[in-house]
Amino acid sequence: MEDTQTSTEPGIFHRLRGCIMLKMEAFFQGYGEFVAKKPWIVIICCVLLTALCGGGLYWFRMENEGVKLWIPYNSDYRVNSDWMFENFPRDLRFNSIIFTGPNVLKADVVRTIYRVIKAIREIRTKEDVTWTEICMRRPVIKPPSVSDLVGYRKKRNEPKDEDDDDEFSDLFEGDDGDVSINTDITDLATQFSIDQYPRPYCNIVEGMPSACMEMGILELFGHDGEYSAISDKEIEELTDEKMIQMINSKTTSGIFLTPQNFTEYLSKVTVDENGNIVGAGATYVHLFGKMNMTQAKTNPVPGLGEPTEPRMFEFEGDMLKVMLNVSGYPDGLQSYPNVARSFGDIAGSTILGDVSSFVVGYGLMFGYATVMLGKISCVEHRSFLATIGIYGVIMGIIVSYGLCSFCGIFYGPMHSVMPFLMLGIGIDDMFVIMQCWNTLTASEQRKSLEERFGLMMRQAGAAITVTSATDVIAFGVGAFTILPALKSFCLYASIGIIATFIFQGSFFVAWMSIDQRRIESHRNGCCPCYVHVTPTSPAERQVSFLQRVFRHLAVFLMKWPVRLIVIFVVTLITGFGVYGNVLLRQEFDPTWFLPSDTYIAQWFNVNKEYFPSSGERATIYFSGATFPEDIPAIENLARKLENETSIVADVDSWTSPFISYVERIGYSGDLRLINDSTFSGYLAQFLFSPLGAKYAQGFRFEEELKCGLPAGEVKLSEITFRHRLFSGPEEHVPAMNRVKELIRSANISGKAFAMALGYATWETDEIISLEIYRNMALGILCVFLTTLFFISNLSGAVFILLCVCLTLADVGGFMHFWGLTIDTVSCNNLIIAIGLCVDYSAHIMHRFLTEQGNRRERVIKTLSNIGPAVFNGGISTFLAFVLLANSKSHVFSSFFKIFFLVVSFGLFHGLIFLPVFLSFIGPSTIRHTTVKSTENLQAELVKQTSSEL
Repeated sequence: MEDTQTSTEPGIFHRLRGCIMLKMEAFFQGYGEFVAKKPWIVIICCVLLTALCGGGLYWFRMENEGVKLWIPYNSDYRVNSDWMFENFPRDLRFNSIIFTGPNVLKADVVRTIYRVIKAIREIRTKEDVTWTEICMRRPVIKPPSVSDLVGYRKKRNEPKDEDDDDEFSDLFEGDDGDVSINTDITDLATQFSIDQYPRPYCNIVEGMPSACMEMGILELFGHDGEYSAISDKEIEELTDEKMIQMINSKTTSGIFLTPQNFTEYLSKVTVDENGNIVGAGATYVHLFGKMNMTQAKTNPVPGLGEPTEPRMFEFEGDMLKVMLNVSGYPDGLQSYPNVARSFGDIAGSTILGDVSSFVVGYGLMFGYATVMLGKISCVEHRSFLATIGIYGVIMGIIVSYGLCSFCGIFYGPMHSVMPFLMLGIGIDDMFVIMQCWNTLTASEQRKSLEERFGLMMRQAGAAITVTSATDVIAFGVGAFTILPALKSFCLYASIGIIATFIFQGSFFVAWMSIDQRRIESHRNGCCPCYVHVTPTSPAERQVSFLQRVFRHLAVFLMKWPVRLIVIFVVTLITGFGVYGNVLLRQEFDPTWFLPSDTYIAQWFNVNKEYFPSSGERATIYFSGATFPEDIPAIENLARKLENETSIVADVDSWTSPFISYVERIGYSGDLRLINDSTFSGYLAQFLFSPLGAKYAQGFRFEEELKCGLPAGEVKLSEITFRHRLFSGPEEHVPAMNRVKELIRSANISGKAFAMALGYATWETDEIISLEIYRNMALGILCVFLTTLFFISNLSGAVFILLCVCLTLADVGGFMHFWGLTIDTVSCNNLIIAIGLCVDYSAHIMHRFLTEQGNRRERVIKTLSNIGPAVFNGGISTFLAFVLLANSKSHVFSSFFKIFFLVVSFGLFHGLIFLPVFLSFIGPSTIRHTTVKSTENLQAELVKQTSSEL
């Protein structure tokens, strides 16, 4: 026979409870009476507060630039990226279109590709901007003829001697004096740049034409550095056989007149028995634009994450329209465009979330709240009150957005789940308030309206304070993260939860008191002017359907076999959860934030399928380096990188060819001993030579680099390398850190750092696991201390902690089975999960501590009285995000999956496991409750437990 356990818990927790919980309950009782007495004052104050805070939306700012969202403020990549953005902003604009089909080497396919690219060249924007004005240009390498050079010499009016007659003979004669053509064109041109520098070499360089940098198989049809009428005719008369012959025989770009392997532009290549190409499944055309950075900085397009020149932005929009126009395509041909503005456009359009899901989700919540709050009665239905509860949530969101915007906190992609999160939490508070109202005893129901509201808020206020405080603490811990997007979200959520708690405890309760006066005046719920003649007396209330369901559930759970089965099921599920956690992998890709049905997401997917990366290409930048003193150190760094064969595939450094070039000029001494003026002359000559021209783009000088003049002070230089292909964070994170270590140990003066597109996610991968486990551990600890502080019962707080840990273990494990990984979104959602899953068990434990009787009786009373509110809170949370189940957005999809697991396991542990666990070793009753069940329910419970237990 179990004891009744009604003794007061001694010691510090009893004193703490008397100091905190009882005083808090007394405060809320007085506050409830005040709200019921002065509802209009409370309502007006809430509206004014919302309007005041909502004014902060004037400073509302969205952020969609990945570096500012996912990269820690103090990370190497973020610091270096910000430095480059401030000092050497990137002017390159990458545009691409990928074509796929059964065979992209068919003549009609090539004609279609040519038509699309030609249409881009013919674009003329409203500002009269054309592609040739804003494209990045590349020299057309037209080798000079001997007659041109001799002609130049004749114009100089210099006497010709025997040596002059043979000035160029050594470039064309063999060792035996026989005239022959030197087959090494690059070597010949390099020697010419040495022998004829600065004149006539610079005249030839300065007169060299250039062409827009467009890379693709259309280069096959260029003539003398341009697409001419001859190109148009060749394309028009092209046959399948001719196309196959050209792709197999031509090795020189008709546009840039340089050697080119055209198979690099193809994928899924098929060959015949002789090894000749006969088809391909995909090809691409890359088009590179170049911005005027002065215009981009002084007059940028507003609302973008990086400065963008307006005329470039407009042209890219017109270019995209051309790329998206698929009319006239041959059967089976598909195209996938990607222009430089695409990522920002799509991210910006989806950052506010799915508005239709938002509206319908709130509609579902309204319908559910209407049914559960009142009765199917003309008088006692509470559809208006359900609307007020939703308005309270919306007001909390406005306050959160307004205050955070005023404080300069950005709004990111993950914030789009905020309305659903706030709805679930706010409606949960509303259900708890209503449940406490419905469980007033018959004697309490006969008190005045103000007294009844005071008694209701005595219990409800304390309950929602505990859960809201734990939610705020969980998000508050997340706000200390170093991930900017997560930090911002947690701040928005924390303020939103506080605001929603205030409005549900004030705005909603005030309107509820008005609505209750309507009910007690027997006025119609839809038309308050109409008064019903035969109302239902409050004293005639019946136990609600859910209370009866949970009473029967509680009685069923208290049977010995059922309790043992529950413990076994919990153990089994936890085992699967732990196993899934072991298998849970870490992976993050910013492109996941693009909806899968958008053209830019499809481009990334197709590019990954047909043109997969062979390794991340990285660049090491040097700013403030001392030249020529640091050249040997840079060369040594390049050699060390080459020796790291496990992480580096190849290295391309300008230092090695520069040293060779200087030696060919005739200098063989120590480079560090060259004076500054000589070095500047050598460097300029090298960068205009065929050997060094490709490195010229990697230098930034104090003055513009000109052929024939010494180079100015070097402000920035670079070397490039390519990583090997890695399988995941366990490989690419150590590789990145090894490169950083080599740079630090190179002892190069000034600022030296490595950057790669992939480093942004690699640095996130490096800290995301640590962040998620650190934040979760701190969140769980803070939640435990918070619940201990409010309920003032050590064993009760430990049991709540147990339920939270079991729920999180199950959620993490089943994330793996559902195809999720550890990334910034799941990290954020798991922190949210701490606050949500603690609500279910905290409500049960708080009520259990106030019920009277032995453990089993108290469990039955607890589930009967607070179980419906907890269940409604879970269901309402589920309804808030159920429409996200089919979302194409990674944020929404992950949010649905994780929250479905949180609600499912949270309700299971809160309503099934915890009551069973408490029936074995639940803590004793702390005091006699001030909020009891109805007298009829109490009598029925005693009778039921005596007969069934």
